[in-house]
Order: sequence, then C-alpha cells, then structure tokens
Amino acid sequence: MKEEHFFDEITEHKKKKRPYSLVSYTTDWNDKFEEIKKTLEEVFRGKAMKIVHVGSTAIPEIKAKPIVDILLIVPDVQDLVEEKEKMVGLGYEYQDNYIQEGTTTFWKSEDNDQKTQNIHVCFEGSEKARHFIEVTSYLKEHPEKAKEYEDLKIKLNEQHPNDYPAYRKGKNGYLKELEVIAKEWWKAKTN
Repeated sequence: MKEEHFFDEITEHKKKKRPYSLVSYTTDWNDKFEEIKKTLEEVFRGKAMKIVHVGSTAIPEIKAKPIVDILLIVPDVQDLVEEKEKMVGLGYEYQDNYIQEGTTTFWKSEDNDQKTQNIHVCFEGSEKARHFIEVTSYLKEHPEKAKEYEDLKIKLNEQHPNDYPAYRKGKNGYLKELEVIAKEWWKAKTN
C-alpha cells in the first residue's frame, strides 16, 4: 500500500467546495472532548485502548474550525460492527477508510449540517495514530509554531472562505513539513 501523508485528501467528500469558519480558542472544546470521551468509553468498552483530543481544538490559544477531533485507538478497526451500530444510534455518521485505508471516521453534525466532531478510529500501532499524537503534542509544546500555523490558517480562510478544499490544499505543504519536524521531535523526546 502506498503511504499517504497524514494531511493528504483521499475522498471525494473532502474535495467538495463548502464554507467553513475559524473561531477563537475556547476551553469549551476540552469540556466537549471529555463528554465525548465518556460516550466512547461506554460504546467501545474494552476495545478503546486510548482516546485523545487531537487537532487544532486541542491546542490552546489558536483559532480553529469548531470541530472537536478525537483519536480513538483500537486493537482492530475491522472488528467494530456492533460499535458502528451503537454510534449510528447516537446520531453519528461514519465512513471507513476516510482519512486512510484501515481507519474509520465517525462524525456528528448540527441541524445546519455543520460538523461538530470527528472521531478518527485507528488501529494500535498505526502510522496515522502516531501522526495525530505527534503533531498535536508538538504544537502544544511549541506555541510559536502553533501561532505560525494559526497565521497560515487565518490567511487561507481570508483567501478561500467558501472553499474548504482550497483551504486544506493551502495547508498541505506546511503540514507535511510539520509532520516531519514533529516526528523527529517526538522520537528525541521519547527515546
């Protein structure tokens, strides 16, 4: 399988033009994460090995799309039939292989069809899970890099307020570089 970069777009849905917004950081995102985490612990019971708040809403003081991103690590993504049914019953939609082959992403939207949360399910030891943790941790511990990332997001939002795929594409080069830096930083930190 060809390795996809963490931030590459791989589905048609992600290519659809649509408006999006950036809002100022709020601790409400952490509260929302804790609330969702409790639900995931209940639904995934013994299969939830790790549940982590990732992405921009996990990084203090930077603007973000108001969508709480959560990484859920499980032993095997293929063994989630019952859990998928439960999540759909709770109002979630899902797609397998949405961010990468061997993953499942659940999302929930409000009445206006705006996503409020993404739950990225990855198998234990996957490169995708590692990327989520490394990049988020790096930005949390390097506020100057987080600010640089925020500045880029604001600039792209001003240039493409109704074109999420263009916004996403504009971030890709920066994020690929950040992914490499975060990986090296994480390796040095954990060795």
